[in-house]
Amino acid sequence: MYRITSLLIILLFICAGSNAQEAYGLEFACKNIAQEARTSLDVFPDKPLIVKDKYAFSFELAFLPFYNSYFGYVFRLTDEKKQNIDLIYNVQTQSFNIVTGNDFSGISFRINEDSLYHHWNRLQFDINTTTHTLQVSINGQLLRSIHHPVLSGRQLHLCFGASHRKPFKSFDVAPMRIKDVKIYKDNTLQHHWPLDQVRGNIDKDLLTGQIVSISNPIWLRPRFNEWQLADSITMNGNASVAFDPTSETVYITGRDTVYNYNCSARTLLTQTLPRSQGTPAGIRAIYDPVKKQFCNFFPDKQQVAYYDSTAGQWDQPLEHDAVTTYWHANILFSHYDSAVYALGGYGNFHYKNEVLRYHTRQQSWENQKVSGDFFTPRYLSAAGINKAGDSIYILGGYGSLAGDQLLNPHCLYDLTVYDVKRRSFKSIYKLKEPEEPFAFASNMIIPNGKQEYYTLIYANDRMNSSLQLIKGSLKAPEYSKMTSSFPYRFYDTKSAAYLFYCPQNDKLIAVTLFTPKNNITHAKIYTIQFSPYGLAVSTPEKHIPVYVIRLLIAAAVGLSLLLIAAGISFFAKNKNTGEQVATPVLPTADVTATVTPADNLRTENLHEQHLPEINVQEDAPIAINFPVTTQAPTPGPAVYLFGQFTVLDNTGNDITRSFSPLLKELFLLIFLHSLMGKHGISSEKVNELLWPGRSVKDAKNNRSVNLVKLKNLLDKTGAYTLLKENDKWIFHFNDEQVYVDLQAYLALLATASPQDTTTIAQIAGIVHRGAFLQETEYVWLDKFKADIAAQVIPLLTQFLENNQVAPELTIHLCDCILHFDALSEEAVLLKCKALVALRQHASARKVYTSFIAEYERIYGVPFEMDYAQVVDPVNTVSSL
Repeated sequence: MYRITSLLIILLFICAGSNAQEAYGLEFACKNIAQEARTSLDVFPDKPLIVKDKYAFSFELAFLPFYNSYFGYVFRLTDEKKQNIDLIYNVQTQSFNIVTGNDFSGISFRINEDSLYHHWNRLQFDINTTTHTLQVSINGQLLRSIHHPVLSGRQLHLCFGASHRKPFKSFDVAPMRIKDVKIYKDNTLQHHWPLDQVRGNIDKDLLTGQIVSISNPIWLRPRFNEWQLADSITMNGNASVAFDPTSETVYITGRDTVYNYNCSARTLLTQTLPRSQGTPAGIRAIYDPVKKQFCNFFPDKQQVAYYDSTAGQWDQPLEHDAVTTYWHANILFSHYDSAVYALGGYGNFHYKNEVLRYHTRQQSWENQKVSGDFFTPRYLSAAGINKAGDSIYILGGYGSLAGDQLLNPHCLYDLTVYDVKRRSFKSIYKLKEPEEPFAFASNMIIPNGKQEYYTLIYANDRMNSSLQLIKGSLKAPEYSKMTSSFPYRFYDTKSAAYLFYCPQNDKLIAVTLFTPKNNITHAKIYTIQFSPYGLAVSTPEKHIPVYVIRLLIAAAVGLSLLLIAAGISFFAKNKNTGEQVATPVLPTADVTATVTPADNLRTENLHEQHLPEINVQEDAPIAINFPVTTQAPTPGPAVYLFGQFTVLDNTGNDITRSFSPLLKELFLLIFLHSLMGKHGISSEKVNELLWPGRSVKDAKNNRSVNLVKLKNLLDKTGAYTLLKENDKWIFHFNDEQVYVDLQAYLALLATASPQDTTTIAQIAGIVHRGAFLQETEYVWLDKFKADIAAQVIPLLTQFLENNQVAPELTIHLCDCILHFDALSEEAVLLKCKALVALRQHASARKVYTSFIAEYERIYGVPFEMDYAQVVDPVNTVSSL
């Protein structure tokens, strides 16, 4: 036990010293939103920090790119004498200024743009209250020291971003991110708030557990770990994708439309073509930085068509019905010789290892003769090019040595470089073959100055696959997975995936294409925060901090106690060996299939998986008795609208309480108006229902602020689309893993009939949770509730009336009906009869007594049937 504990401590120390490439921190909501929606971090919300002589505080800072104005407070340090020390960004001088009291302190500094926007910068402020001095250090370098009488306070409050403390209220917030706020006393670390959360409004001190209060937080970890669906498109023709790295714009082209998604503006623009363009199957696109245009590229016919965005047309037509023999070839532009290269590909049952070159200025084609190491014919590989444009790296793929699809095709995991100057291949290494095979997205990101790459992999042995970001080395055969995965529908030549890097926005963009038919393509655009240069990498400590040691000791003690408990349990069991323990006899039960939320959405196998059990007795009518399972929360993301409103995040945690009354109503308002035959809801209607009497400007501001908050919550559930289309707001979940009981109900209702026992069983499993949005009351919601009640009640009532149903099932279905209409006479009568059939006479009378009391209270007259008439054996439901 001692050895195991010691080993754990050693391992923990090793892990603590490693530098995990995970981004975390707090982003501040700042510009173009209401003051009350801006982010504030109050480090000492309740009691002030008490200091004596020397103290210091530090934090790491980065600015958000592409803001029109960066004016605003970084922090305000105030004391019991109502004195202040502020760090503020001055847009006129484009520098940081320290303000002491009502004066500029004389300390101002700049951080170069690349470092400020794309790296963490450690700022430290050392203060001596006795000598009234302040020292400022940036990234470990002393900047300047000043003397000022304001530097004398000993009871401190520290607030980042918006400040709500009187008399220092301020709402001008700099567009920033911060992390790792630390407080030192006499050069000893006393507090450390890493700001490493994914949800909530607080963060805990790693040393003392002290809480910091945060208003309107935007946590970075989910943004750097979870892909977001930015937009989805359905277009005519076979689509092609190109990327302009200068403007960080993705172009997606179809037969009659060109779409461009700008990473900075996060907008999708549509340009309709005056005449349609041919889109051969397997068409590819690439951006030409020399001509500053993108082009469609079809090597089979040696055709290149450039798009003129000003005129909105292509410079030459392409053959519509052609089919490529270069499926999934790697297409890259080389700055070295201003040429487009196509490597590999597949067609006519053969894999290729050709290198095609198209010189953009000379408009000439060449099938290059190559030398060097053998390049295995392949497709489905990733390729990237270095900054100089003279080295093309090709990773993995799928192919065969002979190039023939019939001769042992297999996945490839080698890294090869093609020398553009020498026209030669060189093999670098082979990755260890994984347990589960995978292929690669078309693009590979190679950051400048780094011997590493980033690309996407996916399982190519299934249709319902997923894309996973990986990071690997260009020197050694190693790679690691990063971020969460996201859905990808792979069907060989019908699918494609691309990865692009936006360094100015610190983002990756992934585009997936799926073309089930030759005239329709579904495109999806995903984004994620990403930075290979600094934001995603934590600076390692030079020594192991005290708080880490404390955590390790606590872990070691905990493990020791666990091992002791396990040992006691083990010996106790051995002591009792030989004693016979009576096995309890459980009542026999029918083996039944459980109706799960996932099953509800997969209707193709319902008739095989969930058949009701039919029990037959001689000389007796057939009585239906099938299992109905009450829907329990799924372990994954889910939204329950029947019964209590409930939302589970992608780990199965209940986040319902995070929905304020306003956010809950806003979500339901948009979501319900996107379902049940609705086509969205206008901004005017939203304003009228949620902010009546407000001006258009105020209502718009409130709507924008709360939509941001709502998105932050919904980001935790899974991929979704929230967009404004035809002047109406529309919301729907894109991830099939997000279970929504209302959607499952509507899918079942479309095919339901009073004779369909399977569908009735599943509908009962859904509505047994309760009435639609039980205990949620809005005037506009009444119509939705009435519509669903008008569907459920007749359907279940007719099923009970038209079939001989077992008493247990009758009670269950009657309870479902009574959720929607507590005074349903049919349901109460049938339930009482079923209870009598089960010899539960007291329960039957209690149901009847409760019903008649409520009936008379509501209608003012007594119910016309007495208990004896209700349970007349002639009309009793037959029991088994």
